[in-house]
Amino acid sequence: MSEENTNSPSISEAGIDAADLEGPKVDRRTAVKVFGAAGMGALAGCAGEGGGDEGSGGDGSGDDGSGDGSGGSDRYGGRLQAAWWTGDISNLDPAYISTGIYFQLSVNIFNGLVMANENLEIVPDLATDWTVENDGTRMVFDLRDDVSFHNGDHFTAEDVKYTIERNIEREAPHNLENELIAVEDGAVEVIDDYTVALNWEAPLASALALLTTGPGRAATIVNETAFEEMGADAYNLEPVGTGPFQVSNHDTGSEIILDKFDDYFREDEDGNSLPYLDGVDVSLIPEPGTVVNTLQSGDIQFTNLLPLGNISEVEDSPDAGVSSTIGNTWAGVIFNHAREPFDALETRLGIAKAIDNEAFVESAYFNYGVANPGVFSPSPEWIWREPEEKPDDQAYAPEEARELLEESGAMDTTISILANPENLRASRVLNQQLNAVGLDSEVEQVTSATFWERFDYDGDFDILLSGSVDKPDPEESVWNFFRLPEEDGVWNWAQYRNQEVHDLLGEQRRQIDQEERRETLWEVEDILIQEAASGFIGHQEDVCGIRNEVNGFVHIPAFVRKFEPVWLDE
Repeated sequence: MSEENTNSPSISEAGIDAADLEGPKVDRRTAVKVFGAAGMGALAGCAGEGGGDEGSGGDGSGDDGSGDGSGGSDRYGGRLQAAWWTGDISNLDPAYISTGIYFQLSVNIFNGLVMANENLEIVPDLATDWTVENDGTRMVFDLRDDVSFHNGDHFTAEDVKYTIERNIEREAPHNLENELIAVEDGAVEVIDDYTVALNWEAPLASALALLTTGPGRAATIVNETAFEEMGADAYNLEPVGTGPFQVSNHDTGSEIILDKFDDYFREDEDGNSLPYLDGVDVSLIPEPGTVVNTLQSGDIQFTNLLPLGNISEVEDSPDAGVSSTIGNTWAGVIFNHAREPFDALETRLGIAKAIDNEAFVESAYFNYGVANPGVFSPSPEWIWREPEEKPDDQAYAPEEARELLEESGAMDTTISILANPENLRASRVLNQQLNAVGLDSEVEQVTSATFWERFDYDGDFDILLSGSVDKPDPEESVWNFFRLPEEDGVWNWAQYRNQEVHDLLGEQRRQIDQEERRETLWEVEDILIQEAASGFIGHQEDVCGIRNEVNGFVHIPAFVRKFEPVWLDE
């Protein structure tokens, strides 16, 4: 077992009584402790928040009821026409998703054992109740007996066992190997068709959070029959889950068609079956102008993101609106640490100091963001530091930038900025700023599919703009990105290596005291800034577009787009 096996806090260390973790509901006070212990503490700050047009409601869980008093039966029918601002979606299998816009959609196809509701209570999803035994090292879940997969297979405890063991054995980016006892020793125990036990290495205050639909991708239930028959590649494209919508067609470069799953188990508070929509037709649109034009014309009713350069057009529209939230994200220049001259600190710092963050946010993000030369954003507040409280190694200083770039030899080469349609504008702004200090850089635009292939598979890039997507806890902005690539750094495609950072990230997982943990994370942030692990620019807001006829959507600040409670007023 790796070090994380004993890093997660015990129930007693988190100030939780084992009885408080038992189902069928865990109250908000206990749930906040659970999410905090799991490194998902910011969920507490997200409860009850979110944007959207007036009249929208619900929590995205499907239990929003009939808020306007008209009754859910009046909401049925219609297909939501949605646009995803990308040229490609190649993976919908939750345990393998590393791109935020893919995860935004997959939450409509799958379920987990438990979920968080609008009050941040942990409530049943595929489980109906659960008990905590052996001082918290064993959890026994009673499961729903009325759940079917999209292919007609009946959901049972064997599917829980298969999902968790599949993700561990295949070393999926999201798995529970470090939290559960060994698979061969009975990590997942099937008691009967509708009862399953999970046996933890130690009492985990975070256990329920790790099983929560959304954040708990390692336990999002997949279908064994479909995965084994289809194979991983095909399952990535048209996965079979238990969610409110099923994939009926997936053209990676064109569209994804989601049809209502007629046998979905959930109902609204009036006993009306969900979802209300007949389906969701997702068009993959890489051109920013087309995304906005189709939203304004009504050809598209919802956009997962809005091109910031066109946002004023939507803000001024009488037929559509903008929903935005700022969450726990960072954006910056990603350096290929395995390629010269970016393996030299002088090159990385020189590029970072050539960037005027304030001007960048204004020009690239149209001020829908916060300039900050660091990792942690203003949300959640407990981890935020003002820029002047952080090391100033990456502070804008064009003359120093020139000196550093000349010293490293970077001035003598041409630097490629790999770009896709989604970040093209920002890449051009970056290029202008680098050219301004005399660096010979150029934007290399490729398709979204090529961009991600060269970034996360081939390592074939000089620099590019990327960052993290909105997640509940600040750890999730650094863990997968800056742990050693061969040990948990599953998204460390930049090949950044620092043993101290790796160890500190492991240490903060064991720290229950928030102030102590904050100091450790700030130490990590300081090192990342000083070493220019990335050229940190700021935090971009999460913005989507919604037409007036779309109701029930809640903009959850966790970078998900749930359509289970959505209905159309047409």
